[in-house]
Amino acid sequence: MKKKKKPSPQILSPENYIRQRARNLPIFKCFVNDGWDEEGLAHVTIARKHVNGNVTYCAYLVDLKCLGIKDTLYQFNLPEYEFDEYKNKLATHLGLIECEYNLAHNIVHAGWEYAGDIGFEPHKDFLSITQYMLEEDSDEIPLIDIRCGDENGKPLFVQGPLEDDTMAAMIINRLEKRLGTGNYDYVLGAGNPFDTPYGDEEDDEEDFFDEYAGNSYQENAAIFLELTRYLENAGPEDASFAGDHDEEDTQEWERFQRIEALTDLLYGDLTDFKEVDRMVGKWGKESQGYTITNAAYGQMLGLKNEDEVTYEDLSYLTKEDDGDKLREYICERWGERLPYFEFLEIQSLDDPSGKKAKIAGALERYPDHALLKLEEKAIKIQDKKLKKTELSFRSVFGERTEITPHEYVSWQVGRLHYFASTRDLAGIEALSLFHDPELHREHDQAGMFLSILYAMRISVLRLFLLET
Repeated sequence: MKKKKKPSPQILSPENYIRQRARNLPIFKCFVNDGWDEEGLAHVTIARKHVNGNVTYCAYLVDLKCLGIKDTLYQFNLPEYEFDEYKNKLATHLGLIECEYNLAHNIVHAGWEYAGDIGFEPHKDFLSITQYMLEEDSDEIPLIDIRCGDENGKPLFVQGPLEDDTMAAMIINRLEKRLGTGNYDYVLGAGNPFDTPYGDEEDDEEDFFDEYAGNSYQENAAIFLELTRYLENAGPEDASFAGDHDEEDTQEWERFQRIEALTDLLYGDLTDFKEVDRMVGKWGKESQGYTITNAAYGQMLGLKNEDEVTYEDLSYLTKEDDGDKLREYICERWGERLPYFEFLEIQSLDDPSGKKAKIAGALERYPDHALLKLEEKAIKIQDKKLKKTELSFRSVFGERTEITPHEYVSWQVGRLHYFASTRDLAGIEALSLFHDPELHREHDQAGMFLSILYAMRISVLRLFLLET
């Protein structure tokens, strides 16, 4: 009688380890920046120690005055000396002090709760990963009173390096709609104690938001249409026109900034904040179970065994820009009988009827392949047959917990095209608020989507104003 093979232990990704097991590790050390309570901006680090002596830590940038958990990061299973290097580097810039876990816990939760009450969601990686480094927020954790807001408890938005002028305008617009004039304050272009000593140079560009804020809707609409006349022959699919601007050309750059400010104001006038907020909140909850990582490349290709993708494979696949070379590499490495190759073939087809038939056949063979699903949804958008519910995370990615940047961008572009085709300004505004600046810094493809999003936001607004 043959012995049954023992099942191999499942190797968890760092993200899933933090989600499922981090709370079982003992707290090693916690730190916060000196003066966090006066600044209202806390850089919290919580570290736990593995039985092998290595350290996993999560860091949280907590804006206690307004935005809550603005940023977060995590490092998994590092040698203690690497954690010390991180700590020492941070201490040089911030003046770290070691603190009890209870204080770190209360700071993070206070910022999270305060921001949530005024309509701001925490960083997506907090919801999906780094919140699980914290102990459960139960009565066993002593409650510490953490002051939030300004000295009177009123929200105070202080623009930092994570918020460009467009994002700052959106935040102020959101505060205005949710709280009303006089119930919040803001400071634009302020410094940030978490900058390095060699932080970015100050932006001397003029901000035109205040110049137009006192105008009527009709006045701003007329100015916007005049400034965007260069888009007269462009449809929403020609969004790249809206993003073309030369920063060396002073007049052109000023025009672009004026268009950007007017776009923010007009979207504020034309969209229902509660509807926008509802969509952003819904997407935030949906996204909690997903991590955007190149480690999901095997799933994107359609490999049955993800372990077939080595670190060497990932290094090549994520760095090679030549599409033909990528295809050749994938073909030589895993063969052509992959859902991904059917997806590439479908993308090359021009005949709509032939494309539909090819998609239908491919989905019969690979019903769960995300990129094939998105091709089907793109056809439905063109035929005006797609329902908004068909663009949810689950409808595209099912039970997966990891998706590649390419899949994420393809899905977001699909959503954007849907909202553009239906002239759904609230949907486009929600996409603008939902995007994660950190993600776009980490992945070039995501950065390209952000450019398309901002450009199409302008193009669709122009078409909407001309049609109404």
